Amino acid sequence: MVAPDRTLVSVAVDLSRLPDDPIAESQLSDILLVGREVDLLETIRVSSKDTTIPLELLKFQSTRLRIAPQLFAGEVKDFESKTMLQLMGDKIKLLFETSHEVYNYGLRRLAEIGDKNQTDLLQLISVTWRKPVVTDELYSVLSRFGKPYRRGLWDFFVDNKILIPFTWRNEQYLISCRLFKDEKKLKMALEILEENHLNNIVDFLRDNPGNPLPVASRHLNVNQETILLLGQYGILDPLRLDVKGDTKEYLFSADSTIKRDDTDHFDLVKMTLANFRFGEYYSKKSKLESLDEFLSSMLDRGFAGWAEAIGTDYKNLENAGIVRVERVSGSFYRFWLVKKDVIADARDIVRGVIPIVSSKDVGTLADIENAVQTRRQIDVDVTHSANKGINDAIRLIQEGMFS
Repeated sequence: MVAPDRTLVSVAVDLSRLPDDPIAESQLSDILLVGREVDLLETIRVSSKDTTIPLELLKFQSTRLRIAPQLFAGEVKDFESKTMLQLMGDKIKLLFETSHEVYNYGLRRLAEIGDKNQTDLLQLISVTWRKPVVTDELYSVLSRFGKPYRRGLWDFFVDNKILIPFTWRNEQYLISCRLFKDEKKLKMALEILEENHLNNIVDFLRDNPGNPLPVASRHLNVNQETILLLGQYGILDPLRLDVKGDTKEYLFSADSTIKRDDTDHFDLVKMTLANFRFGEYYSKKSKLESLDEFLSSMLDRGFAGWAEAIGTDYKNLENAGIVRVERVSGSFYRFWLVKKDVIADARDIVRGVIPIVSSKDVGTLADIENAVQTRRQIDVDVTHSANKGINDAIRLIQEGMFS
């Protein structure tokens, strides 16, 4: 049985979001399934009690997260038995409303895993979120898996940059990109990079979270390659927005999640803030004038906006279930609040405005990668028509149009 640490759930979610890997699917199947279940529940979560949603929406979202349709009925029964939802014909009643409840569900599921190799490996990776571990510790755990799978599991973690190897004083270590750095750890990492003059980058991003890489680079007078290197080593936390004809990283300090139980919830917050920063700097159709006022209005009224860009530039927030987008007139759309706590946290971490405005003209927002994909720094081809189809399907399901 695993210890009651929600970091384990966050690690399972991270692993479940990586591209398909036959060895990982074979050897870490229990962990990956728990991660996908938690991801699914967090996606459909609504910040209000006794919410009813179409069963079809749950099924569609589970398929998107690679839970096989053939297993869906069993998943629903498991969710029911653990009092997460209630089946009501072609609808389901959600019996939870917070990330805290979702992550507690994930802990209960992890405690059911009987494969000690999987849970010990999960424990080891979770340690790298707090401090570096000696590489031999990972070798020791991997040696308990079958010989044909050991190298493949190592590659799964390292090639996907879940674990980053580095050398310190002639010893080999592994570190997570999500590692929080207190003053001592931050100095250690900066010494590894031999760039001791970069503290101002972290300070700037603490005060101005979610700003795009070119803006931060120009404001700080630091080249973009250096900033990306800091992101690769976990000192900064970049989140990539894929825009038609343009791709940028939006930056956060790595310590922004340190005291949260629900780090995945904070990934949603960062995603939301980065997307709205896009609206401030780059939206071709209509730019946001005051992000703080806009988010406050949404929180106060439950809805906000009347713009064409809402229907095109924020589809990733629809996919994550943070907002619902509805057409109000012609080509104009409006946001409706779904996850109130995510919007509230996004508003709370907006601190000040930097005196830099970009006039770069780009297309509509195509896709925003989750933090795992961004940290991997591997380009993924995005099919724009497929993304549009996903959002169209979600909207139609919510409107009850199945036939």
